[in-house]
Amino acid sequence: MRKKIVATTEGGAITGEERIREKTTQLYGAIDEYEGRPADYQVARIDSLKHELDDVTSAFNAFAAKELVEVNASLARKNMGSIHPITREDWEKANSEEDAGK
Repeated sequence: MRKKIVATTEGGAITGEERIREKTTQLYGAIDEYEGRPADYQVARIDSLKHELDDVTSAFNAFAAKELVEVNASLARKNMGSIHPITREDWEKANSEEDAGK
């Protein structure tokens, strides 16, 4: 799933690999650099990238609902801690507290 969101090939920007993060960064930069309204194609691209991210989110949620339950059951049989994905709200709270401390 990570490979769908961010470039994972060694070499970073040199490789030319683009995923949702890189495409979003390019779009943001293009919109930010121009003082006028975003072009229609840019607005459409925002929607397209949102759909791509929603697809990845759905795949992760399906994984967490099925496979993660099985993994946690296996970990419990081995007396190991279970895996609990952080919620969006918890992530935002943790990151806003970090930003406030800077």
